[in-house]
Amino acid sequence: MNLPAKSLRQYIAASMVWLWTLPGAFADDRFIEGFPDVPYLAIVSTVVGVPVIFDTASGTVAEVGLQFSEPASTVFTLYDEALVGLGWACTKTDAHLRCIREKSLIQLTAPSGNDATGTFILRLEPRQ
Repeated sequence: MNLPAKSLRQYIAASMVWLWTLPGAFADDRFIEGFPDVPYLAIVSTVVGVPVIFDTASGTVAEVGLQFSEPASTVFTLYDEALVGLGWACTKTDAHLRCIREKSLIQLTAPSGNDATGTFILRLEPRQ
């Protein structure tokens, strides 16, 4: 293809716009808003509300609700694998996944028995 420079730039720009609009085109590069080290895995069905994020003297605190298309055991296993791959050290129970890296702690807690919405809580806080 032998296009003038201006046409080539327009072609590239149009191609980039098309790629960015494809569903899931760059899904592996997405992270949950407010949690730059927590990937937005395909099992996330809903982010509940807007993440609450604020900075403290000892570090960032953030919290958001998440709903998943899989049971808690699968959610914890998949997030454990993903976060360990990003350098976090994780432990899990039936109720939560807790991951530590440097001065930060991430905890993903399963819904309580009286949470009819099935909303997990994802929280980032400074490690104490």
